[in-house]
Amino acid sequence: MKDTIIPERFREEYKNELKRTLSQRINLFCYIAIGVFSLEFMLAWIFFKRLLSAEDMPGILGGIFFSLVLLGTGKFAKNLITQKIRGMFFSFIVISIAILAAAAHPDVIANLGITLILIAFFISTLLFPWNMIEAAVIGVYTLATFAGVYQMTNTYVNVEIFGINITLLIVAALICLIVKRSEGIMRQKDFALKKEVEEKSRILMEELELANKIHSGLMPKSLSTQRVDIAVNYRPMLYMGGDYAKFHFLDKDRLFFMISDITGHGVSAALLVNRIHTETENLIRQDLMPGEVLRRLDNFIKSDFGKMGIFLSGFCGILDFSNSKLVYSNYGHPPQILFQKSNKKIIFMESQTFLMGIGMETSDVYQVKINFERDDRIFLFTDGIVESKNPNGEEFGYERLKSFIMEKSDLDVVRLNEELMAALKDFQAGRQGDDIFLLAIQIK
Repeated sequence: MKDTIIPERFREEYKNELKRTLSQRINLFCYIAIGVFSLEFMLAWIFFKRLLSAEDMPGILGGIFFSLVLLGTGKFAKNLITQKIRGMFFSFIVISIAILAAAAHPDVIANLGITLILIAFFISTLLFPWNMIEAAVIGVYTLATFAGVYQMTNTYVNVEIFGINITLLIVAALICLIVKRSEGIMRQKDFALKKEVEEKSRILMEELELANKIHSGLMPKSLSTQRVDIAVNYRPMLYMGGDYAKFHFLDKDRLFFMISDITGHGVSAALLVNRIHTETENLIRQDLMPGEVLRRLDNFIKSDFGKMGIFLSGFCGILDFSNSKLVYSNYGHPPQILFQKSNKKIIFMESQTFLMGIGMETSDVYQVKINFERDDRIFLFTDGIVESKNPNGEEFGYERLKSFIMEKSDLDVVRLNEELMAALKDFQAGRQGDDIFLLAIQIK
């Protein structure tokens, strides 16, 4: 492949693409030729038998025969060169049939010129991925064959018409050469651009895969201890999401937990999750109460991301097993659920202030303290659960969530989470519109 703009590493693949294109088009035109010749034969033989001449039969039967032969050779053409030989053979046969058909009907050539021959020439040249040299070979063959047939049957047309037809063929050949030169350059540019895009996409996907692994590594895993059973389920809407959760035993009697939802989806939200994770880890080490954790996180968002229009809802709590107390703080997050197993009662832990990242920095601390008992359950989730919609636009909502928790209260939280995620998938019918995060804590 001389004078190619295809990079060396892609040249073999480019040859294979040319081979496939040639093979597909040759086979297509063979099927078309077989269909056309067969239809012509049936019409002539069945309906217009009087018009079927001895001159027509060899062309019709020959076209069908050579098309079948060419189709049969396709499985033996394993490389670009053999496919080009097939293509040249097809082009020569089509042009030869057109020239012989014109020679058999001098009245047609005299009145319509070489229309049939030009059509055959353009089909054979323009509809295949030939380069300039190959197009020139077809042009020379067409001119030589036409002149040879004229010499052998010089009574079918006069010299003036012959001269005009030769001129037309030469002009057609020059046009095809110009077109093939431009087409070849564009084909190579398109292929090189496509491979460049594919290579960049591959690199990007590899980077996304690595980022996804890092992102997934930040998400907590289900856990069972003497104090609690914790079930975690996460289903991002896109490759990565903006939901985040964290739990951590501050000591043997206190469990810290948090869930948050960043505005937006995808890579940008996932990148912010990494920052939130780092900041949360730092705040946990300071052994702060939930209200103070979210207040400082709120100020962090305003300070570092305030100008970017990024906001964050969050719910943070601490279970104190020694005193059976739950302290929680809610910044613009959907009401979270405390299910009291003893009396089958659901308590909603409502939001106490705005989303993090909105407004000025403040020293106000928002938190609430409530009691809990053994076997109570805490359900932490993002709005992707209650705002999940079915194909009719109806939301899953809190009523369905409450009913589900009540009905499945005898299940352990791992099984309950799995069944809830399955119910959401069926409800959405494959139309997930947001990240879904569910973290359930069963107190032992």
